[in-house]
Amino acid sequence: MKQYQKAMIIGGTGFLYQAAELVEQSGRAGQIELYFCNQNGFGKNQEYMERWNCRQVAAKKDLMALLEQETEETLVLSIMNPWLFTEDALRNPKLLVVNLHHALLPAHRGRNAEAWAIYEGDEKAGVTWHKVDAGIDTGGIYLQKEVAIDDRATALKLLSQLNEAALEGLKELLQGEFLEKPPISQMNDGNGCPPHLSKDIPNGGWLDLSWDLGQMSRFLRAMDYGVINVFGKPKVRLADGVYAWKAWKMLQAEDGKPEGVEFCPEERELHIRKAGKEIILRKMMKMEDEA
Repeated sequence: MKQYQKAMIIGGTGFLYQAAELVEQSGRAGQIELYFCNQNGFGKNQEYMERWNCRQVAAKKDLMALLEQETEETLVLSIMNPWLFTEDALRNPKLLVVNLHHALLPAHRGRNAEAWAIYEGDEKAGVTWHKVDAGIDTGGIYLQKEVAIDDRATALKLLSQLNEAALEGLKELLQGEFLEKPPISQMNDGNGCPPHLSKDIPNGGWLDLSWDLGQMSRFLRAMDYGVINVFGKPKVRLADGVYAWKAWKMLQAEDGKPEGVEFCPEERELHIRKAGKEIILRKMMKMEDEA
């Protein structure tokens, strides 16, 4: 197996520390450096900060300059990295740049893939470790791991499951050579669709009351990242204006309750009943009244 003089792990969140630990255990790199592209996770584990060279990078150009000028054989792991690599960095023959993507490529290229997998009704999601090229999530695939999507999975829950699968995959990948392989799943070949951008939001963030409850559930679960609030507050239009909500749940409808949409302003709840099930949106608030 090829040994690297250095491993550079680039991205955000404390996931970088876990990846660094796996690289260290594998013995594939003599030196490990972590580059945080935002504040998430940086400095939150003093033990790791002392163990490895951890840096916070404010500008993409500064990081790309480091990569372009690197002279040591370096394994670059891109993990939840918000920046695209420059062509000059990718042309550096000393670098092998590998990216983690939270989908079974070629499906769901781009941002927030776990949410789109839920919204579009996929039966399974997964992670892909792949080579970085000049496109967006188009490089050769090294390894994939599948994760089933159940009808209760929110974007936050699925993201957590995918992170676990990603660590399992990275551990396997570090035990061998980086060899390109065909996708393990052909359930969705991408159909030539453009990648999802960070500005893209399922249905623009609007809950459509004409949908069946299955589609409503997929929308609500795809939008639900908990406190991370990736897409902002989802909205619904009622007779007297636009509302957002802070919590929701889906359950069996009570016997005798009529189907339809019922807004209860005193309880600040919206009840949506169809086909024997009920969705309740709680802590409703008019958008103009939002603090």
